[in-house]
Amino acid sequence: MKDIHPHNAIVAALPQAACLLERVSAEGEGAKDWRYRANNTAMQEMLGVGDLTGQLLRDRFPDRADEWHDNLLRAAQAQRPVLLRPYTDQNGNVYEMTLSPVGGGDTQLVLALIHDVTEAERKRKERAQAEARFKTLFDAIDEGLCVVEIRFDEAGEAADYKFVDCNRAFEAQSGLADAKGRWMREFEPDLEPEWFAIYGEVAATGKPIRFELESQAMGRWFDVYAFSAGPVGSNLVAILFEDTSERKATENALRESESRLTSLINVSSDVVYQMSADWTELRELYGKGLLLPGADPTNWIDDHVPADDRPALEAAVAECLANNTPFDEEIRVNRADGTVGWLRSRAVPVLDDAGKVREWFGMATDITESKATEAELASGAEMLRVATEIGGVGVWDWDVVTEQIRWSDAHFELLGYEVNEIAASLSAFRDRVHKDDFEAVESALEHARETRQEYVCDFRVVHPGGEVHWISARGQYLYNADGKPVRMLGAMIDTTERRRQEEWQKLLVEELQHRVRNLISMIRGMARQSASTHRTLESYVDHLIGRLQAMGRTQAMLTRSPGANVDLSSIMREELLACAAPEKAYRIEGPPVQLSPQLAEVLTLAIHELATNSVKYGALGDKGYIKISWTIIAKESTNHLALRWQETGVSAVTKPSRVGFGRQLIEERIPYELQGTGSLTIHDTGVLAEMSFPLVDGSSVLETGIEGIERQRGNASLGASEEVR
Repeated sequence: MKDIHPHNAIVAALPQAACLLERVSAEGEGAKDWRYRANNTAMQEMLGVGDLTGQLLRDRFPDRADEWHDNLLRAAQAQRPVLLRPYTDQNGNVYEMTLSPVGGGDTQLVLALIHDVTEAERKRKERAQAEARFKTLFDAIDEGLCVVEIRFDEAGEAADYKFVDCNRAFEAQSGLADAKGRWMREFEPDLEPEWFAIYGEVAATGKPIRFELESQAMGRWFDVYAFSAGPVGSNLVAILFEDTSERKATENALRESESRLTSLINVSSDVVYQMSADWTELRELYGKGLLLPGADPTNWIDDHVPADDRPALEAAVAECLANNTPFDEEIRVNRADGTVGWLRSRAVPVLDDAGKVREWFGMATDITESKATEAELASGAEMLRVATEIGGVGVWDWDVVTEQIRWSDAHFELLGYEVNEIAASLSAFRDRVHKDDFEAVESALEHARETRQEYVCDFRVVHPGGEVHWISARGQYLYNADGKPVRMLGAMIDTTERRRQEEWQKLLVEELQHRVRNLISMIRGMARQSASTHRTLESYVDHLIGRLQAMGRTQAMLTRSPGANVDLSSIMREELLACAAPEKAYRIEGPPVQLSPQLAEVLTLAIHELATNSVKYGALGDKGYIKISWTIIAKESTNHLALRWQETGVSAVTKPSRVGFGRQLIEERIPYELQGTGSLTIHDTGVLAEMSFPLVDGSSVLETGIEGIERQRGNASLGASEEVR
């Protein structure tokens, strides 16, 4: 008869592939096998198996039985889910499995959830291959990069931008230090408005733009490629740029050193030209129609050079004439077809017999297409480098034959090295791997090499300062025609923060479960104590609700985070506010004091009882006045809190006929639980309560529970009446 255990029904109802396994009991060293309690239809369809109920794991999957047994046992003993690294079947399908213990204590049942990650693995491999293809180009780029957030004014115009992130080369290329998190106008209030307009257009439309522009405010030229760094509306723009000021200066200097090289007249070139000694007249000797026909030779700068480049060229000519230096530079020109192109121009001065410059002779080659190709390649490579850098991905390229390794900048940093601090090597990598994970890392590398499967490994590295970081690494070996591994490409990321978040979430869940269990115990004990002190159900309910609400207010403050303390002044005001006490009827004074959970819980109940009884019989119900004050006193190397509650102006005072709940809280529970003193006296003018206890850290009273307190006190009631009087 098939097992109808409720767990089996749950497995059958799960939408993803799942099975329930039970450890097989045996004598001796312990069984190393598991029996299928159930497997659902989704698993049967995914793996092509039938109903496995009642079958043994070792009989069904003998090749993986030992490995899966160890993982199943680990999940059962650890009482927490275990995620297995992906494995590949004979058909090339990749699966990932999560093992979760079912039940508590010494459970022998484990639920296995199976996920088909074949497509995800394929895409990951494609991304890794793409990164490997561009790595050489990526490593050669060293331009400035930043991501900025555009701020628009009320009219919708870009008014400023804030630096969200900057790369290593940013400061050297821009001259701006510590820019991250700051606004551009903090650095350059007079920055030209066209910079904001251009980046605002990219943010608004999402269309990239490449341009070269001078900023007189910054005193630099920049070659810029700007593109959207997020969806339209995010106002995020990535700026890839290079400071071309030095290059511009060099261009100007080279333009001033043109010479006539007669030996070049027969050399193939786009333009061969002659320049007068003072550079006032240009004559084209030979060319392919690049220059404008009929141009005025004495106005050659205005005719042939774009307006933006003329001032720099004129300055370069003046420098060239002063030093008679050769000219060899790339310049922009207005071509005969009306377009703007690039020329590589070379010229030398021709001297007369007296050693003076007679003329300049040179040639120029059209390099417009090569410049465009160069810019396009640089842009693509930089975009790849930027994507990897922003994502914090460390990339490696390992030549298995020569043992030579190349690391990206992020790879150095993930291992705790400064960039290029040492030569990349296997030994440098192994020096950083945590000793407890070293064997697993080496085993994973060996397994990937022998099986030709992807290298996947999570391990710890130890930085020089002792900080431990978790790393998730993936890689792939490449093989030659003989089937021998010749190269390995891979990438890794830091997963420390993700793991910390997972641990924190687990702590919060455990704290919540703990508080809920003990809170129920505390409420149950309080209900029993309150029941014996009331003659009517209505009175019992009113007072029990009041005490529960006081306890709830304290717990609300305590559970803001595990281990949180509570401000004493806040407790006083919360309880008086709950009793609707007018501000003119009381005064609170004392230094700031943070109470531990145990002190806060006990003191809150005491203050609640004093306030409630004051409303019924004391100052708050008789137009009297309450003064609440406290001081901190040093006793035997420990600070003590001395607290005083004094009522005055009560017209009629009635002496109690029995000990109430509030009195017993103050005079018995405070000495017992808080190792302090407490007294409550009733004078002709009202109640005087005085309490003193050490200010020490103590866990929540919920961790002991009122039932535990009752047992230690012989199940004695805290009082025969709910009233102080």
